[in-house]
Amino acid sequence: MARLADMLTRARGPELGRWRKLFWLALLALVAANVFIRPHHAEYGLDAYPGFWGIFGLLVAVLMVLVMKKLVQPVLKRQEDEDHGDD
Repeated sequence: MARLADMLTRARGPELGRWRKLFWLALLALVAANVFIRPHHAEYGLDAYPGFWGIFGLLVAVLMVLVMKKLVQPVLKRQEDEDHGDD
């Protein structure tokens, strides 16, 4: 575990720019592969289009954040009070 921590600490150093470039290159390669490599058989009509599942995942994640912010947060949020009952 200590070796992993040392490696991550070194990765944040001067080589961070190189790791970011590698990340973006890998991401670009995956997007390019998604355009050229088609699924054998689409289960649904829309998933035959390239990038459908990525866009679908992004939209669902944004929708979940909005639902949590507008509906769930007011239920969980409680007012802070000065008195903690420690009298």
